[in-house]
Amino acid sequence: MRFRDKDTLFAFYKEHARLRGFSVIKRNSNKKRGDTVGYITYCCDRTRIRKIKFTTKSNNCKARLAAILDDSGCWRVSKVVHDHNHDFLPSVSRLMAGHRPVCDSLKRDLVAHDRSGIRPSKNIRFAKVQRGGPQNLGCTPKDCRNYILKSRNFEMQEGDAQSLLTFFMKSR
Repeated sequence: MRFRDKDTLFAFYKEHARLRGFSVIKRNSNKKRGDTVGYITYCCDRTRIRKIKFTTKSNNCKARLAAILDDSGCWRVSKVVHDHNHDFLPSVSRLMAGHRPVCDSLKRDLVAHDRSGIRPSKNIRFAKVQRGGPQNLGCTPKDCRNYILKSRNFEMQEGDAQSLLTFFMKSR
């Protein structure tokens, strides 16, 4: 198979993984010809080798998809391994970390409600009601709370820029 860019390739493999019941991570890539990536490997998220004795998620799964950038600028799938050594969970795949991003419309709503002074718990409850229940939210309440806190951290308050400039002037 051929793909026009690596984002399309990743989206395809991620959707395949969601339907089958596992999650996907980027394992490795190599830059050749300057700054362009020459090959890339996507693996099952359980491919990591256990470092702690009692972890349950990592079990050295061998499933992977490798792709190479050809001369025409397209990504060609060079190797696919379907050998999973764990059970698939398609019924709960929507709850796996790789399949539950906070969508853009939800991000806008969460930030707007946060700026208007609504507490995070009420903000998340309001988002659940707007979308017709927690199953239609697309992510967990913890993901929403994390996004609200992250957006607060990146927002500059009054006087932040001046204090940062003063700090850099003193450190010269």
